[in-house]
Amino acid sequence: MVSSRVNGINESATVSMSNKAAELKEAGKTIYSFGIGEPDFTTPEEIIDYAFKEAKAGKTHYTPSAGIMELRQKIAEKMKRKNGIDATASNVLVTPTKFSLNLALYSLIDPGEEVLLPAPYYVSYPDIIKLNQGKMVTVPTDENYELDFDSLGKYVSPKTRVFMLNNPVNPTGKVYSEKSLRKLSDFIIENNLYLISDEIYEDLVYKGKMFSPGSIEEMKDRTVTLSGFSKSYAMTGWRIGYMVAPVDIIKAANKVQQQTLTCAPSISQYGAMKALENEESVTKMKKEFEKRRNLAVSLLKEINDLSFYEPEGAFYIFPGYSIDRSDDAISLDLLEKQNVIVTPGSPFGAEKHFRISYATSEDVIREGIGRIGKYFNGQQK
Repeated sequence: MVSSRVNGINESATVSMSNKAAELKEAGKTIYSFGIGEPDFTTPEEIIDYAFKEAKAGKTHYTPSAGIMELRQKIAEKMKRKNGIDATASNVLVTPTKFSLNLALYSLIDPGEEVLLPAPYYVSYPDIIKLNQGKMVTVPTDENYELDFDSLGKYVSPKTRVFMLNNPVNPTGKVYSEKSLRKLSDFIIENNLYLISDEIYEDLVYKGKMFSPGSIEEMKDRTVTLSGFSKSYAMTGWRIGYMVAPVDIIKAANKVQQQTLTCAPSISQYGAMKALENEESVTKMKKEFEKRRNLAVSLLKEINDLSFYEPEGAFYIFPGYSIDRSDDAISLDLLEKQNVIVTPGSPFGAEKHFRISYATSEDVIREGIGRIGKYFNGQQK
C-alpha cells in the first residue's frame, strides 16, 4: 500500500513515451520517435576521456555536498561571463538540474503556498510542485505565448510565493525577450515573490537572444537560476547540473541535498568541469539542431489542420489542431497507425496539441513528419 502522496503524482508523460518507444523497438518495430527531449549525440569525447581519467586516478568518492569547489568556481565564472549574473562559488550548488527544481521549491515554499506557472509548461512542473506540497496556479499566455501583464496581478493571492519560468520554453520553443523578462521582474518585485528561472536550454537559441533575469540587480536576491549540461553537451545520462541563488537559499538547499543525494556523482562533476571548457561542441550541436528545426518547420507547414508557433529555441515544436479528437487519442493513433511517437499536449497544460522533439536525425524527421502528414491529411491506411 503506497502513500496517498505518491498516488497523487502522475508518471512523466515524456519518460513514459520514451519507455514505450524502447519496448516497441525491442519487439522489432521501426519507430519514429519525437518523444523524449534528449540530444541524439554522444557526449563529446574529450569530456568522457577526462572523466574516465579522473575516475582511474581514484576520484570515485564522495565530494563536498554542494559540489567540488573548483567546479562551483567555474560555474560562477560562467554565470558572470555568459549570463551577466554576479555570482561566487558560495552562490552555486551542484546537483542534477531536475532535482534542483525540487530543491528550489522545498527551500522556498511552505505547504499550501502557491506557485504561478505560465502555460504551456514543462510536463514535470505540476507534479514537482505537488511533491513539494505547493499549489500550482496556472497563468494563461496569448497565441504567441506571451504573458499578459495587465491581468497577471489577478492570479496573485496572499499565499503566492514563487513564479516559475522555463526559458527557452519546453514545449513551445518560445524565447522570452529581455523586455518581457524585465516586465516580469518588475511584477515579481512589486508582489514580493521569488523567481525560479529554469534555463536548461540557454545555449540553444536560434532567434532572439538569451537573457537571465538574475542579472538584474534588483532581482539578485529574488532569483534562483537553474541550468545544467544535459542539453548543451549531450550529457543527459550524467545527471549533472546546478542552481545559482542567494547564499541563504543555497545553504537551505544544501541541507536537503545532504539528506537525500548526499552529493552529485563525482565522475559527473569532473565531466562537467571539462564541459565548461568546451564551447566548440556546444556551437556545433546548436548548428545541427537549427538545421533540424528548419527542416521540421518546413515539413509541418505542409500538413493540413496543423498550426504552430515557430520555435526560437530548445528543440521542440508544439503543433495544435482543430479536429474533434483528444490529444491522447491522436498520439495513440499516430503510434498504432503510423509508428510515430509524439507527446500529448494535455500534460503540458494545452489540450488538442502535441509535442514534437526534433532532437533526432534528419531521416527520422523526414519520415516521421511525413507519416504525421499522412494521418492529418486523411491518407492513413
